[in-house]
Amino acid sequence: MVVVTAANLNDRKGTTKILEKLNHVRDRFPRLSTIWIECGYSGQVFIMAILHTPYWCLQVFVPPARQKGFVVQQKRWVVERTFAWFSRFRRLNREYELLPETSESFFCIGMIQILLKRLA
Repeated sequence: MVVVTAANLNDRKGTTKILEKLNHVRDRFPRLSTIWIECGYSGQVFIMAILHTPYWCLQVFVPPARQKGFVVQQKRWVVERTFAWFSRFRRLNREYELLPETSESFFCIGMIQILLKRLA
């Protein structure tokens, strides 16, 4: 699922938008049980949004306390790798679109192309 928001919206508020969108299509994702988030997602608004989304377990990944330099964090590489794949698409690297819905559609098209290449 993709949610594109304005640049002036912080990550916490953007996360509440994706949780709202997931709530509307909950029946289409019966196997979804765990959502991974990083430690930057906190605050009263975010906690209230989580409380209104039952049936899902949130796992917060916190970096080690004495981490120096780059250390691969559990499950974080999946997100970073996906962002690297999207950087291959010129249309997703530049801000051409006026509407967030158009950007969301191009992210979906990009992921479809990536998955089709992997199936071939």
